Order: sequence, then C-alpha cells, then structure tokens
Amino acid sequence: MKGKVIFKVGLLCAILSLVLVVPVLGQSDVELGKQLKDYKAQTYKDLKLDAKQVKALMAVEDKCSMQRAEIVAASKKAWDDLLAALKENKPDDAKIKKLVSAYINEQAKLFNSFSSQLNEELAQMTPVQQGNYLVAMEKWREKCMPKVCIPITKPAPK
Repeated sequence: MKGKVIFKVGLLCAILSLVLVVPVLGQSDVELGKQLKDYKAQTYKDLKLDAKQVKALMAVEDKCSMQRAEIVAASKKAWDDLLAALKENKPDDAKIKKLVSAYINEQAKLFNSFSSQLNEELAQMTPVQQGNYLVAMEKWREKCMPKVCIPITKPAPK
C-alpha cells in the first residue's frame, strides 16, 4: 500500500512538473493539452475501455480542467502579488508571509486537483487497466520532459 501511495505521489509530481514547465518546452498550454488529450484517447483504446468508462473519464478530465483553470488564475495572481510586494522599498515581513502562504495554498490546491483527478480516473478502471494507465502516463511524461525531470521509474545515480 505504501509503495502504491509513493508511486501515485511521484506520478502527481511529474504531472505537476509538466504543467509548470510548459513554457520551457516551447509549447502553448492549448497545444500540449490537445496532445495529452489525444494521447489519453489512444491510451483508452489501447486499454480496451468500454464507452461508459471513456465517458466517465472524459467527464473527470473536463471537470478537473475547469477547476484547474480557476486555480491557475488564482495562483498567478498570488505570485504576481508576491513579486510586487517584494519589489517595495521596504517589504513588510507580515505581508510577505501572508502572500507566500497564499501562493503555497494555491499550489497545494493545484497538486490536490491532480491527485483527485488521478484517483477518480483510476476508480473507473480495473487493477490491470490502472497499472497500464499509470505506465502510459509515465511514458507521456518521459516523452514530454526528458531533460527537465529525473524519471521516477529509474534509480538515482550513485
């Protein structure tokens, strides 16, 4: 059970990293989002998911995408507010502490949205489909971010 949780957290970190590194990849959010949707659609076919499963998964994706758009907007505002406060001649410690907390809270919401989405997606699948889905998503991450993150599926160098 502990290993399963660790793997999920690692996968979520990879997904979150992907979202935060999109500018580094030189792709727009829309372009990368479409590629991911296409990849997931193909993965659903490869996993032989039935129409009911696919419909449920697409509903989860749509719901979570809308929620994340709001979270990302709030996160950007919190970040901009923090940067502005840091540029003041004499930044106020209490204000900075509050702004740091606000930004961290928005980032936590973003992370939690990915965690919730993954849990909802996996709930629609059999254990074998779950395993194959996680493998497919890791392949996607490795393809999109080969030089940005250390793959979680490979041991660290000694």
